[in-house]
Amino acid sequence: MNNIYPDPDHSRIIFQCPLCSSVPEERQEEFLRDVRFSLRTYEKGDVVVTQGSRYESLYILIKGEIVTEMADEKGDFMKVEQLRAPNPMATGFLFSTDNRSPVSAICSVPCTLVVIPRENVYFLMRKYEEFMMAFLAYISNKVSFLSEKLRLVSLRSIRAKLAYYLLKESAGENAFRLKISKEDISRLFSVSRPALVKVMMEMAEEGIIDVEGREIKIKDRSALQKMF
Repeated sequence: MNNIYPDPDHSRIIFQCPLCSSVPEERQEEFLRDVRFSLRTYEKGDVVVTQGSRYESLYILIKGEIVTEMADEKGDFMKVEQLRAPNPMATGFLFSTDNRSPVSAICSVPCTLVVIPRENVYFLMRKYEEFMMAFLAYISNKVSFLSEKLRLVSLRSIRAKLAYYLLKESAGENAFRLKISKEDISRLFSVSRPALVKVMMEMAEEGIIDVEGREIKIKDRSALQKMF
């Protein structure tokens, strides 16, 4: 891991960060004077954060991809999330009373992260309302995502996960378009893409759904409801 302290000519890289890009253009120069950040570069396989370590700075991935995983008392590992740039990491734990990271974050490819000390994040939130709102919105969205992830984990089979997901995404409509790719859905389910597609095609052959790319048509809603 290498620490890089950006010079003024390269300091605008901070606005690649989703949270910082919320700052209005007319206030960005002022924001640059207030923010205190460094860049850290990592190689594939490097550990950015270790499970149980104190989380005292805001990490924002601006290049690369990170996998977060959790180990239980038996030493078994469970993949929690695959994070792609540009995205903040573990925002919900930065101001927690017990701010120990519940997961380890590992680079699956070479990565570059922006690192902002917690005290500076707090200062920026007080001074820049847009930054604060973006930070809070990201935390809220992440809670929603993790709640959904927990629900999917409780469903044992790919078939049950897919049935639940399709019914939720359909919002009561018989025909709809998937918001994310099958690759991303397989990651959400923590299964391989071929395994997901196999189950999806089986449902199509059984006359439960029609599939054409991301376009889905539910033909037998009651059959999906009985799968979980």
